[in-house]
Amino acid sequence: MNRYFFIKILLLLGLIEASTPLNLHISYHSGYDNNVMRFSGKEIEHAGENKDMMGGASTFDSYINKINTRLQKSIFVRGKNELNMSSSFNLSSYAHNPNKSYWSGNFIMTYKWGSYRNIRYSARHLNSYYLRHYIDRDVSTNNLRPCYFTDRDQTVNLTMPIKNRLWYSLEAGYLQRYYDNTFTEFDLDIYYARIKLNKRIKKFGTISLQFDRGFAKNISYNKTAVSSDFDRSYESLEWYLPIKFDRSLSYFSQVGFSFRQEIRLYDAEALDDALHSGRNHKDLKLDIWIGRKINDRLEITISSRFRKRDTDSSYDWVRDLKSFNQMQLWCKIKWGFTYDNY
Repeated sequence: MNRYFFIKILLLLGLIEASTPLNLHISYHSGYDNNVMRFSGKEIEHAGENKDMMGGASTFDSYINKINTRLQKSIFVRGKNELNMSSSFNLSSYAHNPNKSYWSGNFIMTYKWGSYRNIRYSARHLNSYYLRHYIDRDVSTNNLRPCYFTDRDQTVNLTMPIKNRLWYSLEAGYLQRYYDNTFTEFDLDIYYARIKLNKRIKKFGTISLQFDRGFAKNISYNKTAVSSDFDRSYESLEWYLPIKFDRSLSYFSQVGFSFRQEIRLYDAEALDDALHSGRNHKDLKLDIWIGRKINDRLEITISSRFRKRDTDSSYDWVRDLKSFNQMQLWCKIKWGFTYDNY
């Protein structure tokens, strides 16, 4: 799958003839990341002695620019029944770490049959995302090579109401995370399920609570070269709590914050696999944002994220290697346009 697939979908949506409007959204993100490659404190110290760890970058941080284009169109509307399609294409550029630049896209089809009643299919593609330079242990014990992976993620989501302004969503997903030829020993098939409860409160906003359960299977375990002798399979449990204020605000159209924490446990039990055996981590993300709607077409959002991963292992060096802190700042400008001149 290449980037032209999603561009063709965008063009197709624009050419479909129907009496419903065609909605176009273009957004620009400008941001800063203080730890682009998610280095631990120990790795930051070692990078001063081994420049190859940086993959050609001269700094640990970077400014980031992103552009997103999204088209949405209702294909069928009859009473409360509606079928709509949307597709988006995204480009991301890292000013101080070009290896991190990537593109992604998605396609969504949603069928609605009333308020808070819909079923949705989504397909997402993330292309050649650079992690960092790792040692290629199939070749040597010190040869660093760039490590990239590609995601293909498919989900089915059902949303239904419980009572007035209270609804839930159930989702099942299948994610293929496959690495480039140098690191196929990392390949994963990830199956996950998600449940989300949402409550709309008058003169306040929306509170949601979400739980995720995931199982990642290392499909190349014991199937490729020497380095595939280690099992990288894991299980995960995640909770997510977003709170949005969008009522009775004088200046901003929305203010919000969210907490997200993933607990991951690796399946490996081999005594010679110190990096994965008995290892687990807690990954906490705290997001805060404010948004202002300038007019019917233009909206600006400023947000920040703090991320902290704490790794637990029987080995001190694993705890130090796999724990890190990260901070991001973002400014998003979103422009919307509706074409209905049929």
